Amino acid sequence: MTTRPFVLLDDARAGRLLMLSDLRRVDRVPIEAVDESLADGWANGWRCFAWLPYEAGTGATVGLYWFAHQSSPTALPEGGPGRITGLAPDIDEAQHAHSVAALQEAIASGESYQVNYTFRMRGRLEGDPVGAYLQLRDRQPAEFGVVAHLPEPAPSWLLSLSPELFLQVRDGIVTARPMKGTAPAEAPRGFLRADPKNRAENLMIVDLLRNDLSRVAVPGTVAVPSLFDVERVGSLWQLTSTVQARLAAGVTTGDVLRAAFPCGSITGAPKLSSMGLIERTETSPRGTYTGSLGLLDPDGLSLSVAIRTVEIDADGAATLGVGSGIVADSVAEDEWAESLLKARFAAQPTLKEAIRVVDGAAPLAALHSERLSAAAARLCFPAVDKVIEDAVAGTPQGAWRVGVDVAPDGSVTVTRRPLEREAGTVTLLLADAAWHPGPNADLKTDDRAALDDAWRRAVAVGAFDTIGYDEAGRVLEGGRCNVFALVDGTWVTPPATLGLLPGVQRAALLADPSQLGTDRVAEAELSLDQFRRAQRIVVTNAVQGVLDARLEEHR
Repeated sequence: MTTRPFVLLDDARAGRLLMLSDLRRVDRVPIEAVDESLADGWANGWRCFAWLPYEAGTGATVGLYWFAHQSSPTALPEGGPGRITGLAPDIDEAQHAHSVAALQEAIASGESYQVNYTFRMRGRLEGDPVGAYLQLRDRQPAEFGVVAHLPEPAPSWLLSLSPELFLQVRDGIVTARPMKGTAPAEAPRGFLRADPKNRAENLMIVDLLRNDLSRVAVPGTVAVPSLFDVERVGSLWQLTSTVQARLAAGVTTGDVLRAAFPCGSITGAPKLSSMGLIERTETSPRGTYTGSLGLLDPDGLSLSVAIRTVEIDADGAATLGVGSGIVADSVAEDEWAESLLKARFAAQPTLKEAIRVVDGAAPLAALHSERLSAAAARLCFPAVDKVIEDAVAGTPQGAWRVGVDVAPDGSVTVTRRPLEREAGTVTLLLADAAWHPGPNADLKTDDRAALDDAWRRAVAVGAFDTIGYDEAGRVLEGGRCNVFALVDGTWVTPPATLGLLPGVQRAALLADPSQLGTDRVAEAELSLDQFRRAQRIVVTNAVQGVLDARLEEHR
């Protein structure tokens, strides 16, 4: 795929693609000045792709990207391997609950009826951004898909899988299709339409959009041809409604944008007071998220609401915004869950557990279940209740290694193979170079190629594992084990805060270190020098248990 600026608009529902290339100009203007810029660009016969960040509603500039060439590809581009990794919220649930409480106080005092509260998920791009888009598209094909590589002011890459129409203008008719109301696809289709809370929130936004469009409409033409439609979007149900009006004579593109931007579905109602509450409460700018993307043409426009959209900067940092509508009777825990649910399509890795089961018993099952549930919640997976319990219950007599894989959609794969226990003292090697743990190194996922390579290389030369360390020379972990060392009479294990996987056998040994001949283990930094001169070393692994070990620098 070319690295020159381009925009690919991808309507997965209709199977239509539009490619814009040969960028001629970028205009940075406030919404108030778009008409002059549009007139000049259209006079050159160019197509305009508009990037409108959320903050354009309060004076920030928009980016108008003028392309001289367009084509209609018959197939999606072939991207290289790519994905978004490590997405995690930039606030925690307690911060979210505090903000929800503050917004509900404002609602109770009459400042708003509903506020759309959002936060960011932060991660990284690995590999090709087009490949990452295609992977996301597999999970959530969308009517308003966009993959774009652009110069400033937009982010370097936009990967948008938006299902929500902001505004469309055709033949003098303006249409909005606000989306308000979300449920997992596991719920009955009719749940959203019947749920009073979701209906009420949707209706509030419909009324807001009716009011916005009335500013540019022929009097008496604002209508709601469709109310409370339920649509399947990837792994979600969404509640939408349709608002239409006939534009008054002389209304310009700028007039329409000034009347309706940003979309009420992502602000709340009333719009201006809700936007003020958003500015005071949210912890970071929204940027592209909840702004708008699309085409502005002389004979009409088509703009999405930029939700389900990943922004990637020039350094590969990825940002995905999520949020939900807060009303007087909102439950913070439910709103947090709904926000994470919307990020499910971008939660890439498969969660993994490996369990030791002997004659139907798994002593560490509760710890496995606790870790798996916490990881699933953090990465926006469906609930994984009883997954470990069921995997253990289905295991026959004998000694087994039971593997449990949980995919982002919640599907579970269980594998079983006879357990082969290590005998005697195992050998450890030291990594050749420092390791650099990723943002989710404390989660056990399939995103661990470097760790798997480490222990496999060790096994290939007759050792058990390779032990890694960071740039500061602090011991981290092995490819498949945690490390405990007796140093100057004190047992030490590296803290999880260094970026390592806190294994379940590690947790069990920390809780009861009696088999080490002590009643306390310090979670503290362990230098390479301390590790080399340790009086005793043990490693822990959920399948193998607690093993005595010796260090060999090289083999």
